Amino acid sequence: VEMCRATLATRFKRQVTVLVHTRHAETYNNLIKSVRPDAESNVMQVTEVGPETAIALQERIERGEWIAIAGDRTPVTGQSRVSNVPFLGKSAPFSQGPYILAALMGCPVYLLFCIRSNDGHDVYFEQFSDAITLPRKDKDAALSALAARYAQRLEHYCLMAPLQWYNFFDFWAAPAASPEIAAGKLSVAAPPKQP
Repeated sequence: VEMCRATLATRFKRQVTVLVHTRHAETYNNLIKSVRPDAESNVMQVTEVGPETAIALQERIERGEWIAIAGDRTPVTGQSRVSNVPFLGKSAPFSQGPYILAALMGCPVYLLFCIRSNDGHDVYFEQFSDAITLPRKDKDAALSALAARYAQRLEHYCLMAPLQWYNFFDFWAAPAASPEIAAGKLSVAAPPKQP
């Protein structure tokens, strides 16, 4: 997240706000603060996105800032706003949130992927959409199509560098009713086996 924010801010000369859910990641938060004391001003915690969050984001976009959100993270509040789409040979849940927010904001959507190579990093930046318009009818189908397009692009980069997709929870697990999952405590799982 920090590498991508630094890259975007330097290359495009724009403030970048990253939407994250790291409230319970105390070690990560302390590490980031030790390296970049101003990092908190560019981060918005998004346990739940409500009208006040949308207004704050709209104000940032109107100032010319960019908003970054991880498209491969499902909502921490449950599976109600996800689309199950093909990803690496199996159906997987992808959040609808980024597309709903983009439609509300009326802004273009870009994808950014970062892959470590040799002594540095290669950053790939692609335009996903000039603007997202969601139809009133069949909105879920439109959101699923957008999630599937994103999943295809993510799959492309995952296959380029399969050991660099740092998503350490059981991405393909069906929603469970266990108390640990319900309480938001996700267990660490090994990455999927590569073909």
